Amino acid sequence: MRSLLLEESCIKKTKKYFHNLQTQKQNQIMKGAENMTVSKNPTSLKLSMDVENGTNSLGAMQTKSTSVGSVRLDAEAAKCLAVTEAIGELMSHAVVNVYVTEKAELDKAE
Repeated sequence: MRSLLLEESCIKKTKKYFHNLQTQKQNQIMKGAENMTVSKNPTSLKLSMDVENGTNSLGAMQTKSTSVGSVRLDAEAAKCLAVTEAIGELMSHAVVNVYVTEKAELDKAE
C-alpha cells in the first residue's frame, strides 16, 4: 500500500512538473508574439453538416456527416447555409448542424 501511495505521489509531482513546464513554454511563446505581426491568408473553405440518420437502439437520434469542399473564399455565410439546407433536402434528411472549416496560411511579417 505504501509503495502505491509513493507511486501516486510521484505521478502527481511529475504531472505538476510537466504542467509548469508547459505553462512556462506558453508564456515564452506569448512574450515573443507580442511584437510580431502575423497575417492570416485563407487558402480554402469546406462546408460540413450533420444530418439526421435515424435512431439508435436506445431511441436517441443518430447523425451522419457530409461535406462540400472547394467553396469560394468570398462565399457569404447565408449562401453557405442555404446550400447545406438544399443538400439536406436532396438527401431527405434534416440538417442538424452546419460548420465552415477555414484552412489558412499564417505569414509572419519581417
